[in-house]
Amino acid sequence: MSSNAIDTARRLDILIATHGPEGLQRVADMQLPAVDGVHYIITWQASGPGPAPASLLRNDIEIHEIPSIGLSNNRNAGIALARALYCLIADNDLTYKANGLQAVIDALDSHPDVDIATFRHDGDFINYPAEETDFTERMPRGYNVSSIDIAFRRQSIGNIRFDTNFGIGAPLACCEDPLFILDCRRAGLRCRFFPITIVEHRGLSTGLRPITDPRTTMAEGAYIRLAYGLTGYPRIPLFAWRAYRSGRLPLLHGLYHLTRGFFSHYTRAHKRNNF
Repeated sequence: MSSNAIDTARRLDILIATHGPEGLQRVADMQLPAVDGVHYIITWQASGPGPAPASLLRNDIEIHEIPSIGLSNNRNAGIALARALYCLIADNDLTYKANGLQAVIDALDSHPDVDIATFRHDGDFINYPAEETDFTERMPRGYNVSSIDIAFRRQSIGNIRFDTNFGIGAPLACCEDPLFILDCRRAGLRCRFFPITIVEHRGLSTGLRPITDPRTTMAEGAYIRLAYGLTGYPRIPLFAWRAYRSGRLPLLHGLYHLTRGFFSHYTRAHKRNNF
């Protein structure tokens, strides 16, 4: 667990991961709203020269240059720096409003037994549950959690982190979000979805993008192994067929790289490092 003590004056830390010389300007373009009890922690990889935009020089905003690479490393740095009771995962291309952030605080305040809370965002196609749903024991059918929908109690997650072998800039290029949720559920944390829209994001949903990059395809195969074990292998051809039918993945290419991921050493590394 992080050595940072909880600051009771801070209700919610927004953990914003950004990257590259223009990373801080992208965050400045978000026009972060000032909300009582809300603090923004910006973790900036591959930073560039020059001062931070003036709009980010506020008492409720911290900027930290992060020497590592990879999105999961970036998110983990934000978690380590967090000091608020609650945390919310964020990217550098979102539009927040004060009422959305207050809704996160209110949901966790009113559900003291919930450790992981997920919400909705506008802009992408995601198959959200139709109503408030507990998914501690079982994920709703077709629901894949996006990182920008995830909030949590800082003290509840202990040493659970995003697997640095998964995600942008890692050997396996996706699936870090569902894997983080899977680890939280397996650790016995109470998880609940709230049908509340908290932020806007404009872009093509990862559920609709082609997945022909072998690192992405392998990540999907590795996640299937971690989620279902060796008996989950029949899901590999099923996943490949569905992705092929939707035009996202060549069938034989998909079968090959999904299988590579399923049997890769990254699944064993995850088990050693987590459970």
